[in-house]
Amino acid sequence: MLDLQYIIYVELIVAFAAFAQGFTGLGFGIIAIAGIAFTPWDLERASVVTNILLIVLNCTIIYAGRKDSKIDWKLVGIILAGESVGVPIGYWFIFTFGNRPVFRLVLGMVLLIFALHVLFRPSIRKKLHMAVGIAAGIAGGFFAGAFTAGGPPLALFVYSRQKNPADAKGTLQIVFMAATLWRLFNIILFGKGVSLEVFRIAALSFPVVIIFAIMGYILTKHLSNETFLKIVYTLIGSAGVLNMLKGLLLMSP
Repeated sequence: MLDLQYIIYVELIVAFAAFAQGFTGLGFGIIAIAGIAFTPWDLERASVVTNILLIVLNCTIIYAGRKDSKIDWKLVGIILAGESVGVPIGYWFIFTFGNRPVFRLVLGMVLLIFALHVLFRPSIRKKLHMAVGIAAGIAGGFFAGAFTAGGPPLALFVYSRQKNPADAKGTLQIVFMAATLWRLFNIILFGKGVSLEVFRIAALSFPVVIIFAIMGYILTKHLSNETFLKIVYTLIGSAGVLNMLKGLLLMSP
């Protein structure tokens, strides 16, 4: 069950995560799960709330950037081929191991890797081959299915192919949306479904997501995101280390 005493805390996380994705084009899922992991919430159920919010978030950013970005539908198609495989495997992982120490350990590792990727982002000077997009789709799909966070593998590929940040952000929102909808389909058919309580908590966050995503999108035109990214992903990396330690402690006899 999702204890209502944590709603205010979660709303603050949601606001920050929505602002981050509106500002940079990615980060909502990984920030939300990193924060929620410190509550007693069932992580699979919490990830369903995040999943529903991602639909609202992606629609908001796509609408806000409709005049500024050019979506590369060929890239979208290549990535979707990989996501179709990766997302179900990822959801199976959280559905099976979400309440076990091994999930905490893997979650911590993923948070730390994602943080290090952003803080020490490799510079891709040449366009990655289109075939890499399928591998990126599988990896990003797995992370999206397991942690509602498929950003880094997909962003690495898309930004290598699209140098205009606005175009890359628009393309990424489409593939994020596809992964989110495909994950929701798997939740309904093969998981615990979407309960009334889950939807009620998600609906409570809709205005927060929309307002802070738009704020982030507007500010991205006026501010540099380098310092902001360093702060955000330093916190995510710290959350990753703490989750790894918690997982190891729970696994020890």
